[in-house]
Amino acid sequence: MSKLKKMNAAIETYRTLASIPIISTATLSNNNTNDKKVLVVNSDWTQSDLERFVKIRFCKSYTMKRTGASFEVLSATSPTTVETDIWKDSPSGDLKAVVRSVKGKDQEKEKQFIEVWTKTGKLKNFDIEAQEKHGKIYDPDGQFDSFQWSHDEQKLLYVAEMKKEKSESYFSPGKKAKKDDTDAILTKGDQFLYEDNWGEQLTTRVQPVLCVLDIETGDITVLETPDNVSPGQAIWAPDDVGVVFVGWDNEPYKLGLIYCPIRRSRIYYLDMHSESFKSDVLSTEDRAVSCPRFSPDGSKLIYLANNTGGPHVQCRQLYMLKWDIRETVLVQDFVNNSGSDDFPGLFCFVGLPHRCWSSDSRLLIMSSFWRSRKELLVIDTEEKVVRRMTNDLKKGSWELLDVKDDIILASNASPNTPNQLVIGKLPTQVKGVSSIKWQYLESETPPLDFKWKIVKHNRNDGVSNQEYESIVLSPNMKDTSTKSPLVVYSHGGPHSLFPAGFMLYPVGLCKLGYTVLLVNYRGSLGFGQDFVYSLPGNIGTMDVEDIQFAIHDILEDTLIDGETVYAIGGSHGGFLTAHLIGQQPDFFKAAAMRNPVINIACKYLVFSFDCT
Repeated sequence: MSKLKKMNAAIETYRTLASIPIISTATLSNNNTNDKKVLVVNSDWTQSDLERFVKIRFCKSYTMKRTGASFEVLSATSPTTVETDIWKDSPSGDLKAVVRSVKGKDQEKEKQFIEVWTKTGKLKNFDIEAQEKHGKIYDPDGQFDSFQWSHDEQKLLYVAEMKKEKSESYFSPGKKAKKDDTDAILTKGDQFLYEDNWGEQLTTRVQPVLCVLDIETGDITVLETPDNVSPGQAIWAPDDVGVVFVGWDNEPYKLGLIYCPIRRSRIYYLDMHSESFKSDVLSTEDRAVSCPRFSPDGSKLIYLANNTGGPHVQCRQLYMLKWDIRETVLVQDFVNNSGSDDFPGLFCFVGLPHRCWSSDSRLLIMSSFWRSRKELLVIDTEEKVVRRMTNDLKKGSWELLDVKDDIILASNASPNTPNQLVIGKLPTQVKGVSSIKWQYLESETPPLDFKWKIVKHNRNDGVSNQEYESIVLSPNMKDTSTKSPLVVYSHGGPHSLFPAGFMLYPVGLCKLGYTVLLVNYRGSLGFGQDFVYSLPGNIGTMDVEDIQFAIHDILEDTLIDGETVYAIGGSHGGFLTAHLIGQQPDFFKAAAMRNPVINIACKYLVFSFDCT
């Protein structure tokens, strides 16, 4: 095949795979009916538009009928483009709140409005900027954002940027300040004053504030929270008497959070009916916490926690606070070591969806990395027992999206099957969760024409003899006499992993005829806490040698060309790629390093800090 044909084949492959829609979120509702057998699934998707060089968002709804544990799709809407990032249905489903951003007359400055809609049309519209209470409302960022209806549907709780005082250059013409007007003098020259923000993908988050909009009066209240704390992930307490939120310490610095979820933080409770208006700390000190979630009956508050310091992502604990008596219970602790297929502990990036409880307020449902896959778990908060709901290797990985009235909505994907919406009914006996009958909302997508498998590796280097895994994607070779070249793909982090899900670039390479090796070297997530902690102090040796060992393991496959091996990786994966080609320059034919961490001496001088 000529170079031009190869290039065109690569372009067409990428175009085809990049245009596959990806599920962002999905929720369950009864569509304002009392019939719990009729369900509506509202789903939000993203899709790449390569002609416009943008990602488009669209929504799609499914109306379903439930009979026992079986579901039937009655109708499905056509995809509709979504123009706003922030919206929320009220608990009853009667109202919908939308944050609308529009350009001003000058087409530069953006204004925000909160709209309240009924089933028949727009009910109210609030000009947020006109009240001058705060800055821009946060769109979904996975860290601080919150947009929550109160239980009585009279108020909206959300997170926004703190209002900033106007500043100007020393040389800007304007009103002369009076002698005693010190504030006016201080704002002079502050125009370009550096403001510490929360880092990568959160650079617009400088100082978040919690806000409450009264739907009846239109008044906005900015809640008082502790000094030197950035609040977020706010939820209403039972009976709307207060607000529970996570507060991250601003000191000694912010620098970054999205890839450093071990920053010191606490769960706070703000009693809005109290005269002191003081925030009480509910969680233990010296922890990193997230995802507070109340049970349906309001009797329990659960949240995730992990150590501050150490590996940037690690195993998590699950705590439960008995709300009435304020007693904290550890439901699930760290798991240091686990057997070949035993529960490895709680590992997750996203955390918990807003609804994740069973209707009896006893069981918690969540998704967590379990070795090289992501599984759905059920945690009995009273017996403190974890059970796996999904355990089908062919199905790959699962992501929990919503739970309502014991109906579970999730997405499922494997390396050769894009993600699809699935639904299932939680059984009455918790011990039967592994036998849930999962149903696809649309016809099950046939797998792409290549195979994949998970390979186990055992390498005893005298430091740790823990078993680790690789995911191998093998192309469909029409000519069995031809061997496929090998691409070694290293993940970043380093405390991350390759889950057995649909991944654009590895799939694209496999479709072009390459065997792709994805190594979850020691230090990856999903294999226990000791597995994570085994890498610090051994970076550049243990991880590199694990990858080299995995390469030689799979080269025993006679259909792989050991003379044509390539390496690719980004961030820490770029660092590993540099090590691989540097240590074995004659073994690899070519390599691609994306934002590699290789100038350590320079980065140490610029970014020498402790992430806690």
